Amino acid sequence: MAEIVDIISEISFEDIPEKAKQAARLCLLDAVGCMVGGMKCPAVLNLAQTISQKNPGTTNIAATSLSSTRPWASFVNSHACSFFDLDDGHRRAQGHPGGVIVPLSLMMAAENGCSGKELLTAIVIGYEIGVRGALIMRHAGGPRKGSGGWSITGGVAAVAKLLKLPPRQINNALGLAEYFAPQAPQDRSLAYPSSMKEGMAWASYSAISIVELAAAGFDSMTPYLADANQGSDAVFTYEICSVYFKMHACCRFSHPVIDGLANLVQNHDFLIEDIDSVMVASFEKAMLLSHMAPENPVAAMYSIPYIIGCYLVRGKVGPQEMVDDSLTDPKILEIAKRVVLQEDPSITDQFPEKCLARVAITLKNGTILATEALSARGDPDKPYTLEEMRVKFMDLTTSLPRNSHESLYSHIMNIDTASPRKLWNKLHLTI
Repeated sequence: MAEIVDIISEISFEDIPEKAKQAARLCLLDAVGCMVGGMKCPAVLNLAQTISQKNPGTTNIAATSLSSTRPWASFVNSHACSFFDLDDGHRRAQGHPGGVIVPLSLMMAAENGCSGKELLTAIVIGYEIGVRGALIMRHAGGPRKGSGGWSITGGVAAVAKLLKLPPRQINNALGLAEYFAPQAPQDRSLAYPSSMKEGMAWASYSAISIVELAAAGFDSMTPYLADANQGSDAVFTYEICSVYFKMHACCRFSHPVIDGLANLVQNHDFLIEDIDSVMVASFEKAMLLSHMAPENPVAAMYSIPYIIGCYLVRGKVGPQEMVDDSLTDPKILEIAKRVVLQEDPSITDQFPEKCLARVAITLKNGTILATEALSARGDPDKPYTLEEMRVKFMDLTTSLPRNSHESLYSHIMNIDTASPRKLWNKLHLTI
């Protein structure tokens, strides 16, 4: 039996360092905000309503009065959490752990009457195992897999911990997760954006069924996590402390570009009408985000030219900038046409450990306003303040009734001594 499985089974809240506990609270806060904010998108709500009608059940769909079967509710909750691309990420994993791990953990902790400490412990485990799964995949090479291809292992580990499965069943659950993980071809999904969102919703759906199979005695292959160098070390590195958070509703590849634009806008006096062109130098994978006129919200989130237009025209890149009226804004689209993307091999060499971009605006009078290569805020070495995280949460949850987002914030930040079930019930709206 792999030692890592024993650690998953035995680790307790008291074993976890305070830094990792605080990171777990912030990941919980961020994911709940993203779930509520994502459900405000009409397409996501319509999907939730359809799934609820076709698959009746008793498991809550967050930020609605709807419910469905446990797997389908998990699907919708993760889809809402990840829809606007505001959910957290991990540089070396090259994707998003929280959009799968946190909704699953909160839902299962609530259903099983777990304590807040047990919830935070499961979240810490989920991030640790999910990131290790990603590193195994990256080391193996081949086509890159999106977040659903590895966050499923984190989701399964977290749920197995909450259900108190014994090591043998945890081992089987992890093996099943690796085998049944969605293929999630990452680069192709960037080139052709769609509602799939890296297979994260399907990873959540599958994770529930996998844990139920393992609990029923269904066995599996020995998981790579048991013996691969990136997975089998029984000493936790607390990868949850290395996540980044996002303030802009778009792919992380665009965030250093936005920060560069903010720098230029703050330090130079120019008008949109003065701009002749905008040049972005970044790493090779960022060149996939070249759509000039995205036709849907997801394509907009994966378009650096469109994001540049949003920021320069509207001064922000939030969920509202990803909806239909923004997609046809002639001012935004005109700026997008003037954007040129170029790969910088020196920046490519630093990816994925660093996500860098350099921005240069050429004005019609020939003046060039340029930045050095920048990383985005929100990384562990350039973190957002707790107040900034609170403001993001409040902005995303204003749709909740009776200003309940204030009490929701307090509940989450004090979840160590609070009830996950009460938190989950606060997210299920009455008609």
